[in-house]
Amino acid sequence: MQIGNYICKEMNGLFLCKSRLLFQFKNLFHIITTRKVDKNTFNIDELDMSFKNERFKDHYNLLSQNLGLDLNKFIFTDQVHSNKVEYVNSQNLIGEFYKNVIKETDGLITDEKGIFLTTKYADCMPIIAYDPIKNVVGVAHSGWRGTLIDMPKHLIIKMINEFGSFPENIFVSIGPSIGTESFEVGFDVAEKFIKKFGERYVIKKENRYFVNLWGIVEDQIYEMGVRNIEVSMIDTFKYSNYFYSYRKEKTNKRFSVIVSLIH
Repeated sequence: MQIGNYICKEMNGLFLCKSRLLFQFKNLFHIITTRKVDKNTFNIDELDMSFKNERFKDHYNLLSQNLGLDLNKFIFTDQVHSNKVEYVNSQNLIGEFYKNVIKETDGLITDEKGIFLTTKYADCMPIIAYDPIKNVVGVAHSGWRGTLIDMPKHLIIKMINEFGSFPENIFVSIGPSIGTESFEVGFDVAEKFIKKFGERYVIKKENRYFVNLWGIVEDQIYEMGVRNIEVSMIDTFKYSNYFYSYRKEKTNKRFSVIVSLIH
């Protein structure tokens, strides 16, 4: 089935999604997990990739075993709403999978095959970037705070500086995240966006303010010279039956985006 611009289907009892834009690349592995699982197959109600989940090891093992992924080659971001992007490779694998966390960072890039860059979400924007010419991949976590400090641009800049990528060769997908109609903010936050980006991304309805984060990020990436950009058009607030939404549920649960270069 299709949700927004993403292809979603059940795989071995797990309901997973992929980008239509990135699906064409055979050297790239990418999945977006959802909360939905076959309850008749697994002894859990929903898949939760948060490390705050008391049974997170079971959930990660379930995912890795059913997809044939080497869990100890997963590398995670610390996710502190920064604009820091780090290059990683197998030297960053320091032990059990949950110890492979890059501190004080929200983005990862690699040119090494067989390691899995993993980020977690519940309304913030996943940004996946792939350069098929250099065969390099990156992923970034960008919430409204990260967007205000240009996290999407920093992901592209890191790929350019680290690998010599040309922006016109980079393909970017902006994953499931909170949409404009759902992202209501107070005037204090709206004012921050108006000062940074102008009024075009802030919608005022009576005395309520809504921010178009998707539009901002798409334009930020376009400004870097990237032309192959996809927005998933999946609002996590509206599609909370598939994806976690902190705004809607005040939950600590998370879905994940996992990307890797294939051997």
